[in-house]
Amino acid sequence: MRDHRIPRAAAVLACVLAGAALFAAPAAKPVTLSVYMQNDLANPQSAYWPVTVEAFQKKYPEIKLEFEYVSGEAYHQKFQAMAASGDIPDLFTCYAGARSGYILDRGMVKDLRPYLTESFKKSYNPAIWQPQGPKGEIYIISPNMAVCTVVYVNTKLQKQLGLSNPKTLDELVAQVPKIRAAGLEPLAFGNKAQWQAQSLCLSMLTDRMGGTAWFDQAMKGQAKFTDKPFVDAIAVIKKMVDTKLFPAGVNQLEGPQAWGMFVQGKAVYLLDAGWRVSALKGAATPEDYATYAAIAFPAVAGEKVHGSSAATLGEALAMNAKLKGDKADAAWKFLSFIYGQEGSEILMKYGTVPTYKLDYAKFDVDSLNKQYIALINSQSMGYVIDAKMDSEGVNNLLNPGIQAVMMGDKSPAQLAAEYEAWVAANDSNRKKK
Repeated sequence: MRDHRIPRAAAVLACVLAGAALFAAPAAKPVTLSVYMQNDLANPQSAYWPVTVEAFQKKYPEIKLEFEYVSGEAYHQKFQAMAASGDIPDLFTCYAGARSGYILDRGMVKDLRPYLTESFKKSYNPAIWQPQGPKGEIYIISPNMAVCTVVYVNTKLQKQLGLSNPKTLDELVAQVPKIRAAGLEPLAFGNKAQWQAQSLCLSMLTDRMGGTAWFDQAMKGQAKFTDKPFVDAIAVIKKMVDTKLFPAGVNQLEGPQAWGMFVQGKAVYLLDAGWRVSALKGAATPEDYATYAAIAFPAVAGEKVHGSSAATLGEALAMNAKLKGDKADAAWKFLSFIYGQEGSEILMKYGTVPTYKLDYAKFDVDSLNKQYIALINSQSMGYVIDAKMDSEGVNNLLNPGIQAVMMGDKSPAQLAAEYEAWVAANDSNRKKK
């Protein structure tokens, strides 16, 4: 007679498998998210994005992403129409300021603060957690910052002249005679386009003199741009011109001409933005590039905030305020992936320094980029004026006004009074209730 008994080991295994099947977690529920994104996939700078999305989909196959890519002004024109109809996608590109006012002011963007634990926030440059809404809301996790003030140093020229990094602006001014006697420019800078003096210099100086709290008050009208911090900040730029720190004809120099001086070994220092690093690397010889250093703008007499720069947050995807339940959970998984460690490592591999603090030893980072990363991770960041205030007043009054002050045609106090008068009468920040 045939023995139909199952061997003991096989029986045990069968029970285990049956139990596993009985108690196994159910497959994750499929979720579909619509994503409206400002992105030009044909641009080489976007090469990181398909790689990022593929990595996310591999980790979360149950989350389906339906993308619509639009770039430039066409993005905003279409999105404004969506916002007016009250029907917007689940996720969309958003700016932390007036550029996205047509959705922010309608309350259409989800405040991310409930998701942002202290341990999560510590992994990022703290500058990205500045309030983005009137009640402290955080709408986006910006993956990058446009840091607008960095002083680049040609250490080879510096050593030849027996100079060291200036700790104060007065120390930098004291170096001018020696540098000029050697036939060199002290601080390369160009302001022909007019925005440079405001974005790359005055914004940082305004933060040094008054801080973001004062600027917040000035935007609302609780303080004025005729106050001492703003007038003193403008006066510092006039001092830099009068002490011949800048090249002669600074207001006729294009930006590329200014940093070209530095690359050609004709200037000891360069005042420019953080994004200039890649251009310097591309233009300089490897030997010269290896001698470049990045430092903070030196301390200014009377400053209240020490060592700060100014930065504006890059755009990022935000969540529709109406998202709840599984959709909200899936959207947060996507955002925390693309802007967290995994997405940031991909971004870094494609040449962009992210706001997420990575282990940079894992990457092939050159000396100047290492210094730049260390610098911005140690600085507080003030506001960039043209990212906070209405463009009409900045472009038509403030920018040319700074140039007029530099040429001696207007005093700092005069410009401050003119700008305050325009802001009081016209700027949307003063009109918000």
